[in-house]
Amino acid sequence: MIIEIVALVVSLIAMASAFYVWSRSKRSKQESEAHVTVLQGQLESLRKQMMELHTGAIGMGQRLQAVEGAMQQINDRQQELTMQDPERRLYSRAAKMVELGADLDEVMSECELPKAEAELLISLRKGRS
Repeated sequence: MIIEIVALVVSLIAMASAFYVWSRSKRSKQESEAHVTVLQGQLESLRKQMMELHTGAIGMGQRLQAVEGAMQQINDRQQELTMQDPERRLYSRAAKMVELGADLDEVMSECELPKAEAELLISLRKGRS
């Protein structure tokens, strides 16, 4: 009879232990599933944010291209206007000569500028350097 009681107690302990392990693994599985659900939600949120950033970057790139195109048109137009005005062309040429190191007499003779204007141009250009 004692052996039967001991066997019964050992069986009850084994069943309790198995039930504890089973309930623990079930709880762990539920916790894991909850973590997976949270992580999936975070992943979806990050995907949406990434798409918004991507869309914004594309829009910004298009705007930048438009601005660069407008700047190029303005530069081209400015060059045209500079070349259309004969006096401006002479001053542009004189300024370029000064940048390249031409002296007062060269600027006066090549660009047909009065001495005062050539001196002023040289002093302005050297002041920038």
